[in-house]
Amino acid sequence: MPTLVESAPRRGADDASAPNAKLLADAAEFANAVARVWPPPHRGYFEADLPRRALAQLVAARAAPQEARALAEPLETWSLKRIAAAYLPDAPPGLVETLRKLDGEGWSPCRIRALSALLADGGEGMKTLRHAPRIEPRLVAVLGALPPPLRRPRIVTHVPSASLAELLARGAKRVAHEHDGGAVERTAQRLERARSTASLFRMLIEEIGLEKLAPPPIPGAEWFVPIASVRQIESAALRFRNCLRSRIPGMLAGRAAYYEIVGPEPAVVEIVRDAQGLWVVGEVEAPE
Repeated sequence: MPTLVESAPRRGADDASAPNAKLLADAAEFANAVARVWPPPHRGYFEADLPRRALAQLVAARAAPQEARALAEPLETWSLKRIAAAYLPDAPPGLVETLRKLDGEGWSPCRIRALSALLADGGEGMKTLRHAPRIEPRLVAVLGALPPPLRRPRIVTHVPSASLAELLARGAKRVAHEHDGGAVERTAQRLERARSTASLFRMLIEEIGLEKLAPPPIPGAEWFVPIASVRQIESAALRFRNCLRSRIPGMLAGRAAYYEIVGPEPAVVEIVRDAQGLWVVGEVEAPE
């Protein structure tokens, strides 16, 4: 029997149960399997709430075509725990409780499978999901991008997107490459003390020993000096009394760069990428 995470939809040839456009948009690759349980207009499926629909997708995807229609009544009326016990005996612990906390839009079968995989893996990702008051697709994407030791609730709360999670993962990979096997675990313990996204990346930079953040996108000059190292950031933030340190994630991601104007009217100039990927002037800040 395939595992819950590996289960895939079984395609049927019955045109009478072909999914309509609405079901295809909602259940994606599981749409054909769901349509065999609830033929068009798939009323029983769409009358269910999000946790029940998610569980129905997983059950329908594993059912033999000749058994599908008999699933409609239990999937509509049984409790979620009874459904999981009867039809998903190898489901990871806590699946039903986790599904009940699903919130927001964008819960594709891919996201549901990723959620199941995180629960099956156990460890910090499972703990974060169990402690979360509600679970949005963004949280699953962030946890999936982070290495297992960094999936701790106190770290994840300061990681607002999967792209920033990928940056953390790259930093952790560098820590693992340059130190011993327990370095990433020790780094995770330290990062738990961060109180903001900026301090989280600051701690990671210190852990790596990364002095240069990124090459400046345009050449500097004596009066127009790139701010491209940790030491330069600290110096400029102290002199200008601004929030330059909070811009570190954007600098690491290559979305922004900063320059200091040296002269009688000093200032910090922000250079950012526009929608076309071109560098344009953003904010210009003078000392407070």
